[in-house]
Amino acid sequence: MEKNKTDFAAFKEEISNSFFFQIHRMKRTIFRHTNALMTESGINLQLEQLPLIMILQRKSLSQRELSDMTMRDKSSILRSINALEKKALVEVQKDKSDKRKNIVSLTEEGSNLAKRIRILMNQAEDEVLAVFSADERKEALETIRGYADKLDTL
Repeated sequence: MEKNKTDFAAFKEEISNSFFFQIHRMKRTIFRHTNALMTESGINLQLEQLPLIMILQRKSLSQRELSDMTMRDKSSILRSINALEKKALVEVQKDKSDKRKNIVSLTEEGSNLAKRIRILMNQAEDEVLAVFSADERKEALETIRGYADKLDTL
């Protein structure tokens, strides 16, 4: 029994010293808070659908481009697009110059939803990060952005 306690304590310390685990904890807190706000606002989306809505707010893209931008496989993107299409949030049309491509666009309803989500995301970020001073927020953002930029080169 004592060995199990020791093993668990060692495991717990190892986990708490894991960069990945700490990033996961932060992500989980932010997502949990954002999901609560979205649910309260009557927005019913899967987390993997959210980036597609936000990306498509800027411009229409092919399924392949969405796959590349989100670093998700084509079948996963297709499932999300199909679900969003059933909710009348996106429409898919054949590319006029290349019939092999499907171009995904937000519908008017999807565009309106994207605007609401952006407001909620900003609200969630403000609420979650309220535990930090303005200087701490700025420093954290600069640090995390620097890490992300370096990791993007891998």
